[in-house]
Amino acid sequence: MSHKYDEIVKHLTAAFDEMRKIGLADVVAKGGVGEILLAHNRNHELIASDKGADGKDSDGCRYEYKVSITDQFNFYFGTREEKDPPESKVKNHFSGLKGAFCAKREGEKIKRIVFVPTESLVPYLIDHFSDTEGKQLNKNFRFDGLLAMKDAVEVKP
Repeated sequence: MSHKYDEIVKHLTAAFDEMRKIGLADVVAKGGVGEILLAHNRNHELIASDKGADGKDSDGCRYEYKVSITDQFNFYFGTREEKDPPESKVKNHFSGLKGAFCAKREGEKIKRIVFVPTESLVPYLIDHFSDTEGKQLNKNFRFDGLLAMKDAVEVKP
């Protein structure tokens, strides 16, 4: 009995087999497809962990990836807590990272990328969360907001 998804499942099965071979078996669980596409586009290697950096370049520099099919990029740091204030959450998250690549994709194609260095992103996020009182530490950016930060640049996909 055939199903209209047979070919898609066949290709996904082959893709999962290949990901298992190189240690990325669970990377597609949460945004992983976009991360694979962005790492490929940047000639980076994915870091197979759900904590810290998403990818690294050939020099070992580590990066946060945000990939969207819209013009919105969420930076989420959990809930506001006295014992672990927003400033420390943001600093800990970006410790050792060179910056964030925020990319828009259409299907399998990366269409637009903005890079924001950690030195600009971290102070911005700390200032933002110090001016808010909400329990959830979430900041949503669009490309124009990212590009407004010091030293942020649009890079060719």
